[in-house]
Amino acid sequence: MLKELLVEIKNADYISKSVLADKLGQPMAVIEDGFSQLIGMGYLKEDTSLNDCEITCRKCPYASLCNKVAVNTVTITEKGEELLAGQTKQTSLPKS
Repeated sequence: MLKELLVEIKNADYISKSVLADKLGQPMAVIEDGFSQLIGMGYLKEDTSLNDCEITCRKCPYASLCNKVAVNTVTITEKGEELLAGQTKQTSLPKS
């Protein structure tokens, strides 16, 4: 289930935990736990900072909220990208 979650995160334009829960047919608590596990295992990186955006404001769906409300972002790490590309020795993630 963790690899499926990682794949859905990779393919999403916008990450919504409730949408991921519906899409994967899992309760929200399982999705939350999946995010925690993927972050803990080094496959995802979570950032709540407002000051280090990597995209231009023009392309950002949160531009109108900038500096008003903290937006949590999630980035797939190099380790996560390698797993998705099948370049890592580990062929599957532990089952949750």
